[in-house]
Amino acid sequence: MDAKKARKLSKESQLIIISCIVYGVVLIIHFIYTYFTSREFGILISDQLVFYNRGVGALTGQLPYRDFYTNAAPLSPYLWAPLVLVSMVGTNYFSTDFLTSENYSFSASMMLSTYIFRIFFAVCLILSAVLLYRLEEKRKNKRAFLIALVYSLNPFFLHLIFFWGSDEAIVPLLILLPIYLFERGNNTLASLLIIIGAGLKYFPILMVPLIWIYAKNWRERMIQTLIFIIMLLAITLPFYLIAPAQFIDQFVDPVGAPVNEGILTVIQSYFNINLENIRIAFPIITIVLVIYVGFILFLTRKHWVYHQTIVLFLIFLIFYQKMQISYIVLIFPFIFVLFFNKSKIRWIYFSFYTLGIFEGVFAEILINGFFQHKFWHVISWIWVCGFYLIMIGILILFQLRIHKNFYSLLRELKFKILC
Repeated sequence: MDAKKARKLSKESQLIIISCIVYGVVLIIHFIYTYFTSREFGILISDQLVFYNRGVGALTGQLPYRDFYTNAAPLSPYLWAPLVLVSMVGTNYFSTDFLTSENYSFSASMMLSTYIFRIFFAVCLILSAVLLYRLEEKRKNKRAFLIALVYSLNPFFLHLIFFWGSDEAIVPLLILLPIYLFERGNNTLASLLIIIGAGLKYFPILMVPLIWIYAKNWRERMIQTLIFIIMLLAITLPFYLIAPAQFIDQFVDPVGAPVNEGILTVIQSYFNINLENIRIAFPIITIVLVIYVGFILFLTRKHWVYHQTIVLFLIFLIFYQKMQISYIVLIFPFIFVLFFNKSKIRWIYFSFYTLGIFEGVFAEILINGFFQHKFWHVISWIWVCGFYLIMIGILILFQLRIHKNFYSLLRELKFKILC
């Protein structure tokens, strides 16, 4: 093994060891806090009760949507099933009854699973940090290790995993792994992982334009597109045919639904404007813009840099009414890369990160009117609007750069035609 490879492995090992130590300490703090200080349902369980019940449903051979309520991607119950089984084996408690917020504490396997889920999320985030390091190291970025380390240990991730226990923690891995494989030339495997990722959490479907960007020729593009369509139908169509109404119901999310904290929700709640009648317009706008931006990225693929994928996710975050704060994990890997660049605009990305991790708090103040004083309303509006304005600004900035390359391409073609 040459010195370069040894150094690379050494850096990755350091990244994993440091992350494991920090994550382990935070997990112990969480355990002490919940065990000796507070056994409040929201702090200890959060979404784990939902994951546990989905896993139980899959273990007992029941089908999502038809046999048990599943407001999530069709393959997600099968991701939780092995983790639930481990918790059952670990406690020797094999009850397969569905649990509620009233009786969950009587299930030993449920209580253990709350930590098994958290450990699984931590592993996913550490792996995503390793992939981020490899992607930047390949670009010969001298700050690759620093980027990956700060990304892995940022306070938002620690909160997201241990004190919230959100399954959004797996999203960065579902995004970075296909990109990493595309960068290595494993296009077919990357395309399949996009589909599997979409089956676990729908977000990776936004990366579909990458299939065409990374393909070497038109034959490969057609083959990859066909594989994508066939596999996507294979994953989703059976669940739809078994329970059409229940499958569609997961996408029917009113703008003003509880825990929705997007700018559309804030506008409707604060100004009493009814956006429900035009709700269908927002997913249509999102799809059209993602296709348009993906097409421009495809035309300018000679200038392609993987972190430009951020524009596809920004479009989604702007127009999707359900902007839970955990959704910004979609763009975290790219934000950390861009923040550590040498450009003066890196402070824009830092501001975006800072505003983003508190956006949900201030959106909730507006929606629920926690504070009646006008001062808090003004601060909340500035905070939420600042977050969205910076997001739109980043999107415009990337588009200007992309279109600059696009216009250069047009001039190139014009020159070739004239010659």
